[in-house]
This record gives sequence, C-alpha cells and structure tokens, in this order.
Amino acid sequence: MTALAATLRERQQEEAEARARQEAALKGSKHRLQDARRASRHKKKPAEELLGYLEYTALQPHQIRDVAAYRPRSYNLDRQIADLIGHLFVRYPVPGFLYQACIDARKREGAAPEDPFGYMHDLYRDWFVTLAQGGSFPRAVKGVMTAKEAFEFLSSGDPNRLVHENVWLAKMKVAGVPRGLHGLLLERILALHYFDDPGGRLADLIRFYARCHAEMGRRTLLEVTDFLAWKLGNDRAFSLKGRTAGSVVKLANEWHLLIQKARLGANVEWDGFDRPYWSLRDGRLLWEVVELRNNQELMNEGRKQKHCVYSYVDWCAAGRCSIFSLRLWGLTVAGVDEAGNPAWGKSDERARVTVEVTADRSIAQVRGPLNRPATPEERAVLGQWAGANGFIFRSLRW
Repeated sequence: MTALAATLRERQQEEAEARARQEAALKGSKHRLQDARRASRHKKKPAEELLGYLEYTALQPHQIRDVAAYRPRSYNLDRQIADLIGHLFVRYPVPGFLYQACIDARKREGAAPEDPFGYMHDLYRDWFVTLAQGGSFPRAVKGVMTAKEAFEFLSSGDPNRLVHENVWLAKMKVAGVPRGLHGLLLERILALHYFDDPGGRLADLIRFYARCHAEMGRRTLLEVTDFLAWKLGNDRAFSLKGRTAGSVVKLANEWHLLIQKARLGANVEWDGFDRPYWSLRDGRLLWEVVELRNNQELMNEGRKQKHCVYSYVDWCAAGRCSIFSLRLWGLTVAGVDEAGNPAWGKSDERARVTVEVTADRSIAQVRGPLNRPATPEERAVLGQWAGANGFIFRSLRW
C-alpha cells in the first residue's frame, strides 16, 4: 500500500468516526428532548402527595378505603385528586361541584374555584359526606333548602358554579323564576350573598321575579335589576315584601335619573384590563373601543348614554368587571400629510354602546343609549374586537 493510499484510508476512517460521533450526539439530544417533554407532562402522583391537596384531617374520620389501594388512572392532576376523593370517601354519586368542599384551595392555586364563602366549607363537607355515604340529604340541608330545592340542587346543579350559587339556582327554579333570568340574578345580586339571608330580603327578591317578571319587558328587567342590585347592597332597610312591579319600576326610574345627575365625589381610578387602543376603519367611518378607568369617565358615559353605568364604580374598583365604550365616528379630511395624501380626522359621533366585561374575560352586557340592544353591525364589530383581545361572549345580554 502506498503512502498516499494509507493517508486516504486514514482520512476516510476519521470522517466515518466523526459522522458516528455526530449521529450519537444527535441521537442523545433527541432522547434528552423526549425525556424533557415527558418530564414536563403531568405525572401520576403517589397518593401520599395527593393527600396534601385535601382537607384530609377533617375528612379522615369518614374514610372507607385504604389509601394504599388507590391507583391513579389519569395524568391530569385535577382528575387524580377527584379520583382519590372518590376512592377514599364515596359510596354513592355526589355532584361534581360538591367535591370543592374536600379540596384545600390554599395548597394549590387553581385546584378549586376562588370562593368568597370558603369559610362555609365545613358545612359543604358535611353535605358531601352525607351524600357520599348514603345519609339523608334533606335532613342535612334542613333550614337551608326545602325538600324540593334539595332535589333541584342535586339533580340539575351547574358543575361550573360554586356551591352557594347552586343553592340559589335551586331556590329560583322551585320558585318559578324563568331560566333566562337565572344568570342575570346570580351575576348581579345573588352570587354576592350567602344563603343565610337575614330578614328574608333575598327570598322576597326571588318571589318578586317569579311573580312579576311577565309584567316587565327585557329592557325594564335590566333596569330594575341594576336598581335592585344597588339598593340591596347599599340600603339594609330596603325590602321587596309586598311591592308590585309598577312600584318597583317607578323607584328604578327615579334612581336612574339620580344616577345620571350624580355629582362626582372623590376621584376613583382602577387598572382594568389595560388593553391597547383598538380601532377599525371602514371607508369614511371609524370604530374605536375605549376602556373607562375612572369614575369621571363612567359618569360621562352614563350621562351620554342615559343609563346607570355610573353605579358600576364599586364593581370596577374591586376588579369584578371593567367597562368599555364602543364608538362610531364619521371621518372628514382635516388636511394633507407630507406626501400630499389626505389626513383624516374624526368629525361627528354616529353611535355608541357600553360594554361590561367581567373579571373572567366574559362579555356580560352590551347596552346602547337608554339601554337599547346592540345592532347587528355593532355586534359584528364587537366580535372582531373581542377576538383581538381574548374576550368571550358568555351569558350575553344584548
């Protein structure tokens, strides 16, 4: 073999070894990437770790199966927790929303919905155990719900609602409040109150809507509900006992006029969603959406629209909702730019609707002047704005 051939073979050998090293490195990298992806997924956790998410000390006296016998069937952590609760304590079916009472929400953010009435979890756990182990539920809820209300609570409760909200839902269903009003009354009034109802003011409220809803049109119902939400929250002496639809509508109209004439007190500001300016050009028309972030802006909006949005100051300041204003402007040529092209400016305002967005990014209400509903064109523009900002339409009251 010549020296040249030997050199060529050595070079080929070196190149082959280099390729082998590259392939091994790539293969190892691929395996490490796969391992990292597996590690990022939910894992099946041991029962001892899952116990840390439960109010286990309070529940342990009711345990019917051994912890060691539990085997997780899902990689989803929430399902693992629910399966463990079912394994340890459940003989008979329990509505899913009552599982909230078994979870210690302080141990893991997001494990259970935020519940302003979390101090009632001891009572809710008693309800859970009663159902799970074959006790008498009507007896357990005596003084809170009637037998009919308890049946509705168990048979048609909303899995996405908190426990006390499902109690109110059951009470409205049994009283005869139309299903279309359930969400409105929960969001504006009932969800803010525990069901102990001192003085029976909320029971009177439910009876009022069951008895009088047919006497009020859609717009009047919205106006009356805004009035009652404010009145029940700010006037402890106010009651609906014995009031007719006509008398309440009269009070609501007087209140709306006072709100529109309200004087501005101390300046109140809030962060809101702090969304960037949004606009949509359509020929000689310009749509824009403005977030209202202080009480002066709400007062001006209410006066312009002749509705009660100013009464939402406390809600906005507490972070429960934010108010936006969709406005339609005509455009006119205001001059020319440096390139000689027309420079457009806003001329007259053609339309405006006020939009309520709740803390969970749901668009709850859209109201024009005098609480008129949004037009199809306004709804279409709002759909584009909502999509651009991550807002969703849920339980929307146009």
